[in-house]
Amino acid sequence: MLLRIIMNKTTKIILSIGGVFLFTPFIIYIYNFHGHEISKNTETWGQFGDYLNGTFMPLIALAGVAITLLLGIISDRRNQANIEIERLKQRPLLHIGYWDYQNKIEIFMKNKGIGPLLIKSYKIFNVESKTFFDGLYDCLPILEKDYDNYTGNKNNIVLSPGEEDQLLLYENEKNKKNDIQKLRHVLKDLKIIVEYKDVYDNEMPIYERSLEWFGRHFKKDN
Repeated sequence: MLLRIIMNKTTKIILSIGGVFLFTPFIIYIYNFHGHEISKNTETWGQFGDYLNGTFMPLIALAGVAITLLLGIISDRRNQANIEIERLKQRPLLHIGYWDYQNKIEIFMKNKGIGPLLIKSYKIFNVESKTFFDGLYDCLPILEKDYDNYTGNKNNIVLSPGEEDQLLLYENEKNKKNDIQKLRHVLKDLKIIVEYKDVYDNEMPIYERSLEWFGRHFKKDN
């Protein structure tokens, strides 16, 4: 679509320039000699031919230069459009998801796009204390059972298309409700903020995912 628009505009420009160059000699000639009758002398017509030849040749050369420059601009725009199309084809798409079961909590990060994803900045924000942290390990409470997995800073890591990175995993087979509730109570006040870019070094929109969903149990209790 973008290339079609460029080509339509370019065609109109070329035709306009060509029309100006084509009719300019005639306009000038008519402007200067419009008061004379049309001659029947072949010598006069020969002089008119010499005039057109002498006038058109420089104009044709100038038009050739202009068209060459114009085609160069078209080629450059086409290349830029192709690069943009290719960039969109390789665009990454960050997704942060979570699972909250009776005895299991998991938070993960996944690249759902079709291009590599480079994390530029990864922060955890506590909306209650207005505090930023470099990773989940700075925010998690101490529980009776150790965490199965939790991560720290994620700056500069790369996620391939479809790749998933686990941020937090806690499983409590003994179903100790106090530990699960304690963890949920901390998670509900957190927000994950990620700045990332694609393989062409273009920055994507800042991704924010609130974890307030983990507080739904407390709302019900209240």
